[in-house]
Amino acid sequence: MKKLMILVLALLMTVAMTACGSDNKDSKADTTEAPATTEAPKTSEASTEAPATEAPTTAEPTTEEPTTEEPTTEEPTTEAPATEEATTEEAASEEATTGEAASEPAGDTAYVNFDKMHFWINGVEFVLGESTLQDMIDSGVVPFRADDLEDAGNNLKKNTQSSGFRIDLDKYWSAQVYVLNDTDAGKPANECYISEIYLPNHPGETQDILKFDFPLDLTMDQLKANAGEPEGEGYKHYDGDNGFYTDTFKYTKESTKYYGNSYFSFEFTKGELSYVYINYLP
Repeated sequence: MKKLMILVLALLMTVAMTACGSDNKDSKADTTEAPATTEAPKTSEASTEAPATEAPTTAEPTTEEPTTEEPTTEEPTTEAPATEEATTEEAASEEATTGEAASEPAGDTAYVNFDKMHFWINGVEFVLGESTLQDMIDSGVVPFRADDLEDAGNNLKKNTQSSGFRIDLDKYWSAQVYVLNDTDAGKPANECYISEIYLPNHPGETQDILKFDFPLDLTMDQLKANAGEPEGEGYKHYDGDNGFYTDTFKYTKESTKYYGNSYFSFEFTKGELSYVYINYLP
């Protein structure tokens, strides 16, 4: 019985040792295969490094492109001042031309111009809404009636237009200018700006003192060709007795401060220019 137990134990120990040996073989097999598995990523790492080797090659053209563009950028910069200088010279030339033109009426200008309602006395320009009566007096070129200037320093009430100051053009021929005080307090007339010029024209007669953007022998057809037809009721025709008739062309611009209009009015008597009114109202 005791021997039988020893044999059984010996048999169990043999079996156990056999099993351990098998496990160790399997473990070694696994360990042997592991390096093969580990080497696989190395192949992957090599393929990953391949683009890294190409990257510098791709970067080289990128580095050269800015170098190619820099001269192109600098060339316009170098030429720009020259262009600006030319532009400045052209502007200066235009200013000089404009300054010369301002001394006398231009041949090709608009007869009706609300942006600059002006006239010339002996070659000096005066602008309605800007030039004052004192400016005209100080210029020394305006042949005012002496007795009219006696009232030049009189007070002109607020929001009031003065009576006329006559300008002699010939022995029996004169124009008149009016000034406007558009402030809220009284003011000497000579400190107020010219708001209107009125000319009773003498068809067939000439004078060299007063000039406008239009000739004083202006015809109705010439006026319409230059300024067009007046809007609304700006044109009026009147038939009188014995073949007398008049045509009035009134071009207007609405005032922004008062009830009324700035306007250019041309009155023709039997086809000839007989009256001119240019009135500025702010």
